[in-house]
Amino acid sequence: MSKKSQDIVGFIANLMPLYTHAAVDGQTCALSMLDGTLVAPIVDPNMDPLDDDGWLTVYWQGNPERRTEVSATIFASQAVLRYIELRSAGLPSDTFRSERDHLAEHFQFKTGATLYFAQGYVESENTARLKRWGGRIASGLASVVAKHFGL
Repeated sequence: MSKKSQDIVGFIANLMPLYTHAAVDGQTCALSMLDGTLVAPIVDPNMDPLDDDGWLTVYWQGNPERRTEVSATIFASQAVLRYIELRSAGLPSDTFRSERDHLAEHFQFKTGATLYFAQGYVESENTARLKRWGGRIASGLASVVAKHFGL
């Protein structure tokens, strides 16, 4: 069995209440509490630990006929993002980013792997300041024009 895959499945299973631990055929798996999807580590006794990138078998809605092998880090990245969305609903975006960064560090410590998060556009403070000033200037200008034309 892949040690990295097993570590990643264990991490995912700890993302409660979205996932929980489930034992299937003597393996520790992660079970989605939303739809019953089962996430199992790939079993390969000949796996060289140096080549272990971590792969999972995902049984969609727990159906053994509907299975997909996926990168463990890509799947875990999505699971972590959904977990953070649940925990930080209604909170400022800085809270979301802080939680995301904390869990990414914890994931790396626990599994030796790195989560993948697409980097969105983050506006610089100077750009945000210019937009605020521009809005104030435009608002003031609109007031002057409205008064001048009696609008």
